[in-house]
Amino acid sequence: MKRFIKIPLYIVLVTVFGIITGHITFTLLTHSKTVTVPDLKGKSMVDANAILKKNNLYIRLEGEEYDINIPQGHVMWQHLPPGSVVKEGREIGVMISKGAKIRYVPDVVGHTVDEAEALLRDRGIKITKTIYVSHPKIPKNTVIAQRPETHEKAADYFNIIVSAGIKE
Repeated sequence: MKRFIKIPLYIVLVTVFGIITGHITFTLLTHSKTVTVPDLKGKSMVDANAILKKNNLYIRLEGEEYDINIPQGHVMWQHLPPGSVVKEGREIGVMISKGAKIRYVPDVVGHTVDEAEALLRDRGIKITKTIYVSHPKIPKNTVIAQRPETHEKAADYFNIIVSAGIKE
C-alpha cells in the first residue's frame, strides 16, 4: 500500500521539479534588456549606425530612394518608429536618400516650344513654368532663355522664357 502512495508522490514531485526548472531556464534564456529606439531620420548612415551601437542595436539597409529634401547618404525613414521599445540586439531597418535626382538638361534656346517639350520629355523633364515676353527680333513661340541652363544639374523644375513676338 505504501508503494502505491510513493509512486504517485514521486511522479508529482518530478513533475513539479520539471516545471520549476523549465520556468527558471526559460526566464534566464529569454531575459534580455529592452531599449528605446532612437530617432535616426536625417542622420548620416555613419552617425545612425553609431547611435544604434550605443544602444546595442544594429542597422539594416532597406534600400535607397531619391529625395530632394534629404541629402545623399542620410536616413529618410526607419522601419521601427522612434520611441518604440525593443530588445537589445535587434536590427532597425532604414531607407537611405540618394539625394535629388540629377539630370543634365539640353539646350532648348532657339527651338520652338513644341520642340523644346519633345527634347525635354525624352529626358524625363517637364516644363514647370513658361513666361511669354515680347521681342522684336525673335519669332513667336521661340525659346529665348531657360533655367536651369544647358548642362547644369536639374532637379524637379524647368522654366523657359518664350518670345511672344512683336508687341502690337
